[in-house]
Amino acid sequence: MIILTGYFFLASNIAVEKWLLETYSLYEINFITAAFFMIITAIQELFTKGNFKRIKPVSWKILLIISIFTLGAWHFFLIALKGLTVFEFGAMTLLSPVLIALLAIFFLGERPSFFIWPAIILGVLGGWLMMEGEWDGWSSIQYHLYMLAALLFSSLRWIVVKHVGDKIPTSALIFWEPALVLVSMGIILDLGILWEKITLILFSSALLLFLSRQFLVRSYQNRYTNATSISSLIYTKLIWTLIFGYWFWNNLPKPIELIGVLLIITSSILVIFPSLKSSKS
Repeated sequence: MIILTGYFFLASNIAVEKWLLETYSLYEINFITAAFFMIITAIQELFTKGNFKRIKPVSWKILLIISIFTLGAWHFFLIALKGLTVFEFGAMTLLSPVLIALLAIFFLGERPSFFIWPAIILGVLGGWLMMEGEWDGWSSIQYHLYMLAALLFSSLRWIVVKHVGDKIPTSALIFWEPALVLVSMGIILDLGILWEKITLILFSSALLLFLSRQFLVRSYQNRYTNATSISSLIYTKLIWTLIFGYWFWNNLPKPIELIGVLLIITSSILVIFPSLKSSKS
């Protein structure tokens, strides 16, 4: 449930950022998201722990690597989101479990269960059908390449988080994750112009991202989970992007997209069922 809730907030963040891109630049969105993200994390620590000890940089090397991967992921995600529909964007995120599974085998030495591979195959097939339903021709190929770059950076970030485990406090990982985004975007932007056009709605993206990170980072740090299983549940996020796509842009799924959703639901069941069975035993 923690993992599923994290992906719900992440899907909500995608829909909100797609809407914000109609008014703000990706640099403005990333800067405000990073700044507010870090402020919320610091405030949470102050009220729950009474100090900032848990967000102290325990290992600069690890935190710097995570922040570099975050900078690449955030930047390319928003570039891709500008040219892709929410449906296409959500469908392409289904490649993330494949990348993470391969990276987890290579870097973490994980051996996924038999059910994971059919789940990934069905999920990717469902996502491909979703993309076919919204395909606009080869003119949008550049945005798909941007998306692939973003997924690679994102997958590498989660592999590092899983590798670190609980050696670094969760609050520190979450707080320093967007540090390089804040610095680099702050250098590029004219902060005076941003101050004149800023509205409260711009902070909603940071709040949703903060909530998703709270759930997902804790999931990856849990010693009883593995990176492949967590990433496979990303398929549930696509269902939410379908709902939000209709809600904000009145996009109704086509029959081929509905088939894709059924395949995605089936893939999620294949992931969840073995975990429930092992927990009962």
